[in-house]
Amino acid sequence: MSLKIKLAISYLLLSLFLVGALLITANYFLEEEFQSYIMESQEQKNLNYVDLVAEVMSQDGEILSEEILLHIGHTALQDGMVLMVNDVSHQELFCISTANSVIYDTMLESMQSQMESIYPGFKGEYVEKNYEVMKSGTKVATVTLGYYGPFYYNDADVQFLQVLNRVFLIVAIIFLILAIAFGFFMAEKIAGPIRRVIHKTKEIEDGNYENRLEFKSKTREIDQLIHSVNSLAETLHAQQNQKKRLAKDYAHELRTPLTTIQSNLEAMIDKIWEPTPERMESCREEVVRLTRMISEIEKIDRIENDTLQLKKTEFDLDELIQQVLITFQPEINAKKLSANMELTACKVWADRDKIKQVLINLVSNAVKYSKEGGSLEISIARQGNMAKFKIKDTGIGISKEDLPHIFEHLYRADKSRNRSTGGSGIGLAIASAIIEAHGGKIYAESVEGVGSLFFFTIPR
Repeated sequence: MSLKIKLAISYLLLSLFLVGALLITANYFLEEEFQSYIMESQEQKNLNYVDLVAEVMSQDGEILSEEILLHIGHTALQDGMVLMVNDVSHQELFCISTANSVIYDTMLESMQSQMESIYPGFKGEYVEKNYEVMKSGTKVATVTLGYYGPFYYNDADVQFLQVLNRVFLIVAIIFLILAIAFGFFMAEKIAGPIRRVIHKTKEIEDGNYENRLEFKSKTREIDQLIHSVNSLAETLHAQQNQKKRLAKDYAHELRTPLTTIQSNLEAMIDKIWEPTPERMESCREEVVRLTRMISEIEKIDRIENDTLQLKKTEFDLDELIQQVLITFQPEINAKKLSANMELTACKVWADRDKIKQVLINLVSNAVKYSKEGGSLEISIARQGNMAKFKIKDTGIGISKEDLPHIFEHLYRADKSRNRSTGGSGIGLAIASAIIEAHGGKIYAESVEGVGSLFFFTIPR
């Protein structure tokens, strides 16, 4: 079942529940109020008939007009009531049921049948209420009114309730139709963007990473999903491009030493060249370089696949930096570089050998690409629970196009790959992998022709 159908059904069920609850509640309270109204009306009718009887009674308790009283009795009988009048000594003066007992019995049965048709099992019965007839503050008679109780709906009342129930039913149907329409509308508003996201994910599954979802859904969670899918597409697109570039770079990096070895061996096999110790040593150096390159690639893979075991100890980062600089002192002196250091005492809990490798890679690049007579600025500082290392050179710099890629495998800004300017392009990738394995970050800033600034931070 689709999300759209599920949402529409949920709206419908919720609407059914709410409309049903509203109808039941409204009907219950309406009937309570209507029954109270009917009983109050019955009481008011009773009092009206008592007043009418009082008008035909004398001060002595005698009936002034039998004809009028009989007319009152007939009128009461039409209202479903038996009128009886007794004197102060409880002697019967008048009773309409004596004259019309058959009519009243028939009427009582009809009233009972009507109420039971409305309320099956209705507990109604014949009831009597007595009222005193007063003249000048003196009781002259007692009026007894017998009727079907505790309440009774006449034809007008029944018709009113039927009309009201029909109105409720029509309103309920209208609300249900509106709920279904609104449910499908809202379901489409929610499911529509999700369908577009699904379509995009299928494109990603098929390898199409270029197009992006460019719409807003006005729903925070769906917008977050759209952002995640776009980010996934961008990441996969970048990885796809990186894989293609890596394949090309690996092929280029491996082909160069292999081609050298092959050409030398073929020349010696064909006896074009003599297998002199110098030529054999050249082949050996290429094999060593090839082995070292493969070893570095394996090292990156091991670090990035979380198989690198960090052997953390506490050590002074500032002292380690000084040791690394001493190692590069001959190269610094050869290029007549000035090294300005601003080192703060900073102990860290990290893998000393791995951090040393990072420092060697960064200092090596800074020295290698600095112009003769330039300068190096090296500093270490504490920032909260982090240690921050910074090295700035006055070298050739890195272009804006190359800067985002310098920490990728085998990436070298010099597209000609002249090996006099550096190694295989793996050093910065290894440095990045080591720093990230420590939970830190490494980044760079550079202006082409001016110099570069490299940072890394690690938890202290």
